[in-house]
Amino acid sequence: MKTLGTIDLRRDQGTSLQSELSTQLKKMIQRGELRAGERLPSSRDLAATLHISRNTVIAAYDVLMSEGYLESEQRSGVYVGRAAQAFQFQTPARARNSKAANLQHAGPNTQFREPLPFRPAQPDVRLFPIKIWNRHRARVLKRGANILHYQSVFSSGLDDLRQNIAEYLRDSRGVRCDWREIAITSGSQQALFLLAHLLIEPGDRVYMEDPGYLGARLAWKQAGAQILSAPIDDEGICLPQSEARPVSLIYVTPSRQFPLGTCMSLGRRLMLLQSAVRLQTWIVEDDYDAEFRYNSPPLPSLQNLDENRRVIYVGSFSKILFPSLRIGYAVLPPELVDRFASLKHIAEDHGPLVDQATLAAFMDCGAFHTHLRRCRRHYAERQESFLDAIARHCLPLSFPITDGGMNVAGLLPDGTDDYCCSEQLRQNGLDVPPLSKYAIANVRPGLLFGFTAFEPRIIRRGVEKLAKVLGKDEITRPLVRRHGSR
Repeated sequence: MKTLGTIDLRRDQGTSLQSELSTQLKKMIQRGELRAGERLPSSRDLAATLHISRNTVIAAYDVLMSEGYLESEQRSGVYVGRAAQAFQFQTPARARNSKAANLQHAGPNTQFREPLPFRPAQPDVRLFPIKIWNRHRARVLKRGANILHYQSVFSSGLDDLRQNIAEYLRDSRGVRCDWREIAITSGSQQALFLLAHLLIEPGDRVYMEDPGYLGARLAWKQAGAQILSAPIDDEGICLPQSEARPVSLIYVTPSRQFPLGTCMSLGRRLMLLQSAVRLQTWIVEDDYDAEFRYNSPPLPSLQNLDENRRVIYVGSFSKILFPSLRIGYAVLPPELVDRFASLKHIAEDHGPLVDQATLAAFMDCGAFHTHLRRCRRHYAERQESFLDAIARHCLPLSFPITDGGMNVAGLLPDGTDDYCCSEQLRQNGLDVPPLSKYAIANVRPGLLFGFTAFEPRIIRRGVEKLAKVLGKDEITRPLVRRHGSR
């Protein structure tokens, strides 16, 4: 929410303060400085900020609501109306002379927005200790300018960071590896993309959890793979007992299945490893948000049980630290290390070395572990706030798995069109994707809620909006489900 303290009301222009305020707000909306769905200050707060009467603010808001620029929600506040989306991608009619104006009108890509409730898989970047990070970054840059040069020798990442990651994974996830078997990537998505081109030929068969992570499925399909659906039950992924045709790869999120949240049982993990040996296939273990278990320590990784080195372990710092850091990693079996490094060298000479060196120092000093503990504490409180708020409303949702993670899957009544529900929520300012979005075959309808990026007051207000939409009988009445590709 913006404070609107930049508004400058001129009291000598011959127009009323109400008219001038409404005009300035209207121009801010037309220029894209205030965007659709953005909350405005209360009339009391804005009046105090601008040193004017509260009645003046109320009158200006009323004018803009009558023109469709603003919308109000009972007990929630005043928001920029949905009609303002028409201005979102417009550019100014003519360039402004001043540098400030040029920056102000540079276009929508210069405006960074917060995620809407309840967008999944979003860390709260406000918890990140940016001052500590910048202090380490400054120290890295003081070591000399050579880090700013091309450094092809580090195409697999800085040695210091790879060593720190190896130690962290051994201690926290039970991963068995030498630091030389770790390759630093630009996020886990790049790791999946490179693995797809390294291990898959057009027409190869890949087993995917269903529902499962869409980014992984796109990586395999882009490499020409045939995607096979592997359903999820209470113990995790379900694979056929026998497979006549070869399979090149099995993709799993065993510690916390995305998006359902199932933790793969020990028995199912052992069966999966036996299948990999029998089929002579690779397993890609994506350790998605495994750090966030709130009632017990994180479980050991699948890779920890792998005696035959068939598991490729993939992770990222985007969910622990902040998404724009773009640092992930892959822990590779020895026979893939050089091949992966050669392929990565084609994709990029090296990654962001300044950020890699800063992250290495950040882990060395203990700030990384302190931040992770802080996030666990806050995220556990926010999950509790979300579930408590849900419990206060009689909603057609059930949450079978709530022991951790950054998201919770809420199941809807059978036959409900979860795409329709998701769209209705989007129109009311909520970002809640349907479970069907992540499905290959049919899946029980539901919605995926993220809670980690939102403070309890935002969560409570979001659940009130949720209740208004899902409380309508026609939204969740059983329908004929849509079929086709997702």
